[in-house]
Amino acid sequence: MNTRKPFQFGGATTTHDAAIHAFLTTPAYHDACLVLVHPEIRKLEDAADELVSVYGWLRLPIGRELSAVLVAEAHRTHAARQWLGTRLAQMAPGPVLCMEIDVLFEPTLKLDPLGLLRQFSRVTKLIVTWPGTYINDVLAYAVPEHSHYRTWRQPGIPVVVLE
Repeated sequence: MNTRKPFQFGGATTTHDAAIHAFLTTPAYHDACLVLVHPEIRKLEDAADELVSVYGWLRLPIGRELSAVLVAEAHRTHAARQWLGTRLAQMAPGPVLCMEIDVLFEPTLKLDPLGLLRQFSRVTKLIVTWPGTYINDVLAYAVPEHSHYRTWRQPGIPVVVLE
């Protein structure tokens, strides 16, 4: 019997419970990736802390770990893809909270961060804290003035906009 309490953002049950429940019941090979979106990093960190306290999920600080790997790499794009795939496979079946995703948007790496996360979610269930917005079915990373700004129309994955 599952004795876990329902997930509650900010201490009160929200409409996001359904998204968390759907995520938990999705098989990993079906793009089991849930994106938590908010423009403020602190809000994302608070939501991640709540998820860890309720479910005990592992965290992966992508920026911190991947940056250390890329310092010594000549073929950084390949190294980034390989590292992320290997690291997430080590944490399978998940769920894993992917945080600090900013390095994936580094223009010199020429990565499709959302595509990579969707790809690797077929092996390991992922919840991604995404600093940005989701408006009119457009997922945006950062703000238009930022050099890493990117958008995806109809991203094809569940997105929870934090309040």
